[in-house]
Amino acid sequence: MIILRVLIILFLLIFNYSTAFALPPTMPISELQPGMKGYALTVVDSSNKIKSFDVEILGTLDGGKGSSSYIMARASGPVIDYTGGVLQGMSGSPVYINGKLVGALSAIMKDMRPFVFLITPIDSMLDIWNLQDDFIKPAAPRTKKFLDEKALFFCSGFDSKGAEFLKDALNIKDLAVAASSSEIKSGTALEPGSAFGVSVVAGDFIVGATGTVTALDDKKLLGFGHSFAHLGNVNFFMNEASVVGAIPGLSGGMKMANLGPIIGRINQDRETGVAGIIGSFPSKIPIQVHVNEENYGAIIAYNESLVPKLGAAIAYAALSKKADSLSEITVKLGFDIKTNAVDSGILSRENLFYSPTDVGLLSITELLQALTLVNSSTISEKNISGIDVTITYENGRNTASLVSAKCDKKLVKPGETVNLTVTLQPYRKAEEKMIIPYTVPLTAAAGNFVIDIHGGGLVQVSKVQAAGTVAPSTKSPAQLYSEQISALLRTPKNNEIVIGAAARPAPKTEKELKAEIKRLQKLQRRMEQLGIKPSQISPANRVETNYVIDNVIQCTLNVDKL
Repeated sequence: MIILRVLIILFLLIFNYSTAFALPPTMPISELQPGMKGYALTVVDSSNKIKSFDVEILGTLDGGKGSSSYIMARASGPVIDYTGGVLQGMSGSPVYINGKLVGALSAIMKDMRPFVFLITPIDSMLDIWNLQDDFIKPAAPRTKKFLDEKALFFCSGFDSKGAEFLKDALNIKDLAVAASSSEIKSGTALEPGSAFGVSVVAGDFIVGATGTVTALDDKKLLGFGHSFAHLGNVNFFMNEASVVGAIPGLSGGMKMANLGPIIGRINQDRETGVAGIIGSFPSKIPIQVHVNEENYGAIIAYNESLVPKLGAAIAYAALSKKADSLSEITVKLGFDIKTNAVDSGILSRENLFYSPTDVGLLSITELLQALTLVNSSTISEKNISGIDVTITYENGRNTASLVSAKCDKKLVKPGETVNLTVTLQPYRKAEEKMIIPYTVPLTAAAGNFVIDIHGGGLVQVSKVQAAGTVAPSTKSPAQLYSEQISALLRTPKNNEIVIGAAARPAPKTEKELKAEIKRLQKLQRRMEQLGIKPSQISPANRVETNYVIDNVIQCTLNVDKL
């Protein structure tokens, strides 16, 4: 047994990355018996040499109909003595009995001594290679937590607040810190037992996990013995990985590793393991984030359910790192999303934000919304080919309150344009005045006509009242999708002053109702005579300022008869 093991390891070591590995003989779970002994291969220290440890089969666990079965085993030997037991990060380590591959180390027994572990049978892992690969169709969104808890997940480039945001966005429990590379490499020296990685972000920001290679067959790879994110047919980066060292724990420690160059594509992310193709590289989206004078760059593996969350997380982390503190600062965030979802090819938006607590959470909301919206089309897949985010910030509160508004005329007519003198009170600065033109709506009734003057980020009372009523739409999905994007782009900005008609009080009596109907009928006839469309009857004026406008005021106009 010892001689056979040494010969196999020597055989693996003398071949370089250009040598194609073939799948070794395998042993099905049905042939295993308690007491059988063998070994497993893995890397446990910075030498990155593949080492073996002893394995004894304890029995098999039947998962039941439709569920995976597992093999229970015990680890021992000098390598296990050194590590203090089986570690997270050893997942995927190939286990051999009588020289045949039986499966991959996949989990330890929770809250137990870390010498007993589970093996995912190789038969259930090999099935992954036969699954259909529709890599041009990103995985559908999932509502369950992003990560399988058995995966050892790493990030790099994220400060503490950025890492917390990432954990919340992806709904994951723990993150470790690691270094990584966005280099793309054409060859690799991976062997069964080597450390490797799966990542969804590479560059100045890294998001991924490391494990161990279970088997290779030419350019095809199997590893982990459990899922990465359990998203099925996927489009993730395959990375080389270098082990830093082992950290023992009372009930299972972890193997720390850095992600290396991208060497291929992970195309299957299944319950029993991950599979990929070396030398076949995934679709990716470059993202650039500019924060004041600092520039950050990364690439995101294309996946519809992950791109919005990862794009927002990268922007948030870049701002958090550069600004250090996200409280009591004012942020201007603009983005350009290169996509075929809009005719121009670029979806652009810019807004100003302030928060006394965490302005980062507030400022990335529209970016997250836009990326999610682009991917929401039910008609056809919309591609994103690049994301460019520009962020500028200044310390302090750059807000202003509206104080008053005065019309330049005592009597106005429907359709007439008047000038409003609006007084602003910036935070701890002298008052400022602005002259803003406003066109009186054609629907304005004779007498007192109330207008709302408010910050773009504040919703008018009339809109709140109408929000509870949803009329069924007769528009096509394509029309609705286009209108949703247009609505996002037309949404007033926080630093805009918006002037529009206030909500009219509802008629209280039958007499008032008849009078209102008569007025509207007269107005409709007048509009038809003038050739005026309904969309032109109540325009809202919007004027941009240098401040986040934080309140609402009203102004009353005296309207003459039409």
